[in-house]
Formats: sequence, C-alpha cells, structure tokens
Amino acid sequence: MSYSDRDSIQERVPQRWGIQSAKVVLLPPDDYQDTAIARLLSDLETMKYLRFMTKPNGYTIEDAAKRRKYRDDCQINKKEMVNFSIALKRSQIPDSIVDSIQPDEYLAPRKVPIDGGSIDLDEPFIIVGCCGLSSIDGHNHSSEAGIILDARFWRSGVSTASLYLTLEYGFEFLRLHRIVLLTTGANVGMRGWMENVVGVKVESVRKDVIYMGDGTYADSWDYAVFDHEWSSHSKRSLLERTKR
Repeated sequence: MSYSDRDSIQERVPQRWGIQSAKVVLLPPDDYQDTAIARLLSDLETMKYLRFMTKPNGYTIEDAAKRRKYRDDCQINKKEMVNFSIALKRSQIPDSIVDSIQPDEYLAPRKVPIDGGSIDLDEPFIIVGCCGLSSIDGHNHSSEAGIILDARFWRSGVSTASLYLTLEYGFEFLRLHRIVLLTTGANVGMRGWMENVVGVKVESVRKDVIYMGDGTYADSWDYAVFDHEWSSHSKRSLLERTKR
C-alpha cells in the first residue's frame, strides 16, 4: 500500500457531514444538540450495556459539550473520526413511540450546514442517538464503528438504518477495507444483529478488557465487516431490513 493510498483516506474525512434517508437523518454534532446528548448519556436504560461510559451523577450539558469538542478535534484536525448525531424528523417517529416524546425534546426546523451544502430539516426534529466511525487508520484502511441509541427506539429500525448509512459511508466513500464493531457479551441483541442481519461471525472475544467502573470487568466481543462482505451480502441484508 502506498503513502498516497493512506493519505487519500485521511483526505476524504469530512469536516462536517450529514446523510438523509427515509428513516433517519445523520447530522454533524453541534452545540444546539448538547442538551439532548447529555440526556441520552445519562439515561440508565440507554447506557445499560455501556456502563463504562457513564458518570455517577449523569452528564451535564457542559460534559456533553466537552465530549463534542474533543470528537470534533479528532475529526477535523486529526482525521481519525467521522461523527454523526442521529435525528428523526417528527414525521419519521414511529406511531408507537411518538407519545413518549416530551415537547421540550423537539428542536426547531433549521438548515444544517455541511461540507459544500446543507441539510434542510423542514419540520421539528429530535436527537435520538449518535453513531459514526472512529480510530480511522489510513495505512491499514480500517476503522471502528459504533452507535448509542435512545432505549425508546430500540427494535424500531432506527439502529439498522443509522448503521447502514455509517457502514455505507465507510466502505463506499472512505473506501475502507475493514470496519470493526465492538460489544459486550451481555449485549445479546447487538451480537444477534451482527450475526443474523449483517451476516458476520464474532472475530474474537477479549476477556476482561473493559473496566465497568464498579470493580468488575467485561469481555469485548469483536466483530469485523470486510469490504467484500459488504458488497456480497451485508449491504443487501441491511438495506432490505431498512425497508421493513
């Protein structure tokens, strides 16, 4: 692999990017989202498989802003991340969930600037999670992918739609060869999604590598999707699932 191959991946990492689909909108993180992200990261049900990320008293708006600025630096200056907030316009919220949304969760319509243009959110919307790519390695054409989703939207199709767009961006725009998704042994739902929907097997189980913050450790279940798997079956399987 040449240096130009490596550099071209880093050069393709955007400063601000967003993607729209019929089910979700992926937005660049911004300060007007900090309250929603603080609420998300403080919710015990949402974070039950991510306890190692939680704070004893939850996240303040200032904590969320600090996290956003750090991740912005990793994307804009270090070219190691692509960060998205997961948004749903009011018309995209499933009927079975809409009554659980409080009025103060809705954000006003706006045009969100991205590189070379904008995304027009023409109706009130809510922030329900975050996702993206991290540890982008231009030399090895690899990265990690991850998602945090409001527990009210689990099993609603939002996670699949968001990760489909994230993986599509990684494989088809950044031209990555390998994208890793990590979870814990307790997260049976995520493990089943990787194996039955994405169609990949666990690559390794690393024992006691995640300190949970309470004196206990958890195993990391590591899954990898390769570009040839994406093009041969994973993309098709995920796309079919998003249409349900």
